[in-house]
Amino acid sequence: MKIAVIDFSSTSLSLLVEEVSGEMMVPVVGLRRSVSILGYMSKKGKLSERGIEKVVDSIRYLMEAADKVGADSVRIISTASMRIIRNYGEVEKAIKAGTGLAVDNLDGQAEAYTDYVANREYSALGSTMLLDIGGYSSSLIDMDNPSIDRMFTLNIGPAALFQKFDGMYPDKEDVRKMRHLIARTIEKNLVFPEKEFRHLVLTGSNAEALYAVYADHFSIPDCTFRTMERKKLKKMIKHLVSSDDRALILIRNVPEKVHTLLPSAILAEKIASLFSADELIVSDKGVKDGYLRLLMEENNE
Repeated sequence: MKIAVIDFSSTSLSLLVEEVSGEMMVPVVGLRRSVSILGYMSKKGKLSERGIEKVVDSIRYLMEAADKVGADSVRIISTASMRIIRNYGEVEKAIKAGTGLAVDNLDGQAEAYTDYVANREYSALGSTMLLDIGGYSSSLIDMDNPSIDRMFTLNIGPAALFQKFDGMYPDKEDVRKMRHLIARTIEKNLVFPEKEFRHLVLTGSNAEALYAVYADHFSIPDCTFRTMERKKLKKMIKHLVSSDDRALILIRNVPEKVHTLLPSAILAEKIASLFSADELIVSDKGVKDGYLRLLMEENNE
């Protein structure tokens, strides 16, 4: 049986199809369609008519791709990106009318839990935090003690941070303000007070984009186990904030993330610094993978 899930995020819609057999899940296809809702949002937080059309068209495209590989069922999920849209009801109705499918809108707790389910093998490392760098929110999970009260989803995603400053890229003062906001949000929400982690596992498309730029900047060859050093990441941020070749490296690697790449880097580095994690590991599994794994487990039961 092949199950497909389409994920609605702030910068794209993505498809994952996996073949399920008993307790085994094998990826069949992964596909992403760039649609940045930032470009279609009004100042009041409403998605424009053209933006809604782009979303529906992209979902149809991904549904066709899922059908071509023989998917038996398709689910659409959304996380913080859909939750922040003021005219969410209008968007949801348009998706249902245009595709025949309803959207399963995950709340912050469900989003964090699916991240944990997708990445729980990293618990074996010990002293590990999972950070899902979303668009408008980020989830932080203590992998050593993955109870519901040790999973936080906070409004400090890179798209939310980007909206705090003017211009295409943050300057040094913007970086300082973002770092302060991140630290204040962590402290205010009592996220793992007085705890340190040796490892920080990053997930989400923004984490993937961040590693692409990091690998290019430091000329790292392709490898299966992708890691970043916190000190080197901090140096890269300083370079991207002040260098004339910033636009070139971003457009070359992550053209759809030019607005959110630097806020993603600042967020990852600041979280790592706050919890004394020197190693950042980039996972290739996220909400879609966890969602499918939960569906499989429910079917087996």
